[in-house]
Amino acid sequence: MKKVIGALIMVTALSACEDANKAIDKAQSAANTAVDSIQEQMESIDLSKLDLEQFGDAAKSAEALVKSVEEALELDFSNPKALNEVTEHIASAYNCMVDATSESSAEALMNKMMDRIQSEETKSLIERSIEKGKALGECVM
Repeated sequence: MKKVIGALIMVTALSACEDANKAIDKAQSAANTAVDSIQEQMESIDLSKLDLEQFGDAAKSAEALVKSVEEALELDFSNPKALNEVTEHIASAYNCMVDATSESSAEALMNKMMDRIQSEETKSLIERSIEKGKALGECVM
């Protein structure tokens, strides 16, 4: 009798766990759908139509960031000195862009540029530079 009651308790407990797992899966699916929808809306924003001059000093920071990424596109990766300089330029420009606007604005601009870059080596350099820029203190141009 005790074995039967114990078995019934185990079956009931396992059934409850399965229901909980299904509920969690549904919640994750709903959250993923919401995030995908938001990302699609964000991607539809055309940053090239923004009037950067309306942001005052932030426009200068955005221009500096774009120019530093252009340096990375033209970089000779066999030149360690140039590699270090470009890394520093991107890190500094990214840091200043964050200071002038916000991290989300800086990331949005970077994502827009990164989407157009084909070279994985260049993308990797830029990503490392951004991480370095996040660790910097104040903006120094």
